[in-house]
Amino acid sequence: MMLIEILTWISIFSGGALILLMLVSLIAGSETDMEVSDGDADVGGIGVLKGGLMFIAVFSWVMKIILETETPIYMAILAGLLAGLVSVLFLSWIFKLLLKNQHEVNWSPDEAVGKTGKVYLKIPVNGSGIINVEIHGALRELKAKNLDDQEIPTGSNIFINDYEDGFAQVTIMK
Repeated sequence: MMLIEILTWISIFSGGALILLMLVSLIAGSETDMEVSDGDADVGGIGVLKGGLMFIAVFSWVMKIILETETPIYMAILAGLLAGLVSVLFLSWIFKLLLKNQHEVNWSPDEAVGKTGKVYLKIPVNGSGIINVEIHGALRELKAKNLDDQEIPTGSNIFINDYEDGFAQVTIMK
């Protein structure tokens, strides 16, 4: 019975610390995890400290529940290890899915050179229009000038040859 009580307190304290860290991260808007040696140690986006706390909380809670059913201690330890590992892997997977939707916000129009895009607003022969091009996984709008001797209508596929003086220099793709 003493072991069950110890496991209960371990799971309560580690789970409470985990919730507190998650709330601080959410409120602060940044990763408040510890740094290890040369860089930030990471377990799929949740951090070593949070991953460790999650493992300990789930491990001790599952082990406590299984020991209360009078199952042998080696089975409780094995079930606790598996449950802790699965919970950390599951949370890491969820964080990776969420972080995958982030876009790089720092970009330069020069990165559009050599890419293809679509005309958003038509580009007359001696005028300018607007194009859409994908840079760093996000659709970006650029002002564009026509290098061809014909108007490029809205929706046309274009190739970006150069970027100078605030305009992408484009040609229509055939």
